[in-house]
Amino acid sequence: MSIVDEEIYLLVKEIVNPPVSKPLTLESLLLEEKMMDSFGLIQLVAGIEEKFSISIDTKDLTSQNFASINTIMMMVEGYINELD
Repeated sequence: MSIVDEEIYLLVKEIVNPPVSKPLTLESLLLEEKMMDSFGLIQLVAGIEEKFSISIDTKDLTSQNFASINTIMMMVEGYINELD
């Protein structure tokens, strides 16, 4: 896991609704399994934007992009690559 991946994992881990009945994995379906609600999603977006100095476009605020830690990582890495 890269540093970006680890940072995203830690952000999600702080936000998921306790108690999580299943272990949090990179493939956990965060919204579908109700591990994170809409308020948690807002917290996560704000945390990602602050941590990585990016601004997530509203068109990217989809359930597909925030389905799992893996999908979040792919989206964030795309934004970071645009900065380079």
